[in-house]
Amino acid sequence: MSDQVFSAKPSDSSAQAELSAEQFAAFIDKHRDELSRFIVRKLGSEDLSADILQDAYLRLSRQQTQETIENPRAFVFRVVGNLVIDYQRLSANRLKQDVDDDTFNAIPEQSPGPEQRYQQNQRLQAIHQALAELPEDCRLAFYWNRVEGLSHTEVAARLRISDSMVAKHLARAMRHCRDRLKQH
Repeated sequence: MSDQVFSAKPSDSSAQAELSAEQFAAFIDKHRDELSRFIVRKLGSEDLSADILQDAYLRLSRQQTQETIENPRAFVFRVVGNLVIDYQRLSANRLKQDVDDDTFNAIPEQSPGPEQRYQQNQRLQAIHQALAELPEDCRLAFYWNRVEGLSHTEVAARLRISDSMVAKHLARAMRHCRDRLKQH
């Protein structure tokens, strides 16, 4: 079988359909390694490669088109690529369908639980309280630098102080917050 052009036109006899299936099988066998590498790159599993190639063979052997396939390599790779996409879609939905409620509920949540949220909220309130205890310039320097991401020079320009004073304000704010959190 040539890789350049073969006709997929069905004829009156079933022998032509078998020949077409044989042509597809021969093509898949000839390019098995290349097709397998393509599948492994997409799915990351050599085990799935044989299954997808078998599905491709079945799909191609049932192929009944009135068109001449001018680039069988591209055609077969397109069929295999579509099967890979089908597999990816099915496996994405499989967990949702195959898992019973008890197993699904046993999967830990990504978000923090109520206890962690409470602790985080308490810690955040302690930080707010510690920052409220600082002088305004110190608090603003900390906020603009750590929250808004301004550089020392930008903070210094806003507060009309030197860069070294910004560094001192930041060090004081960090030290104060650390000490307050230790007490909390």
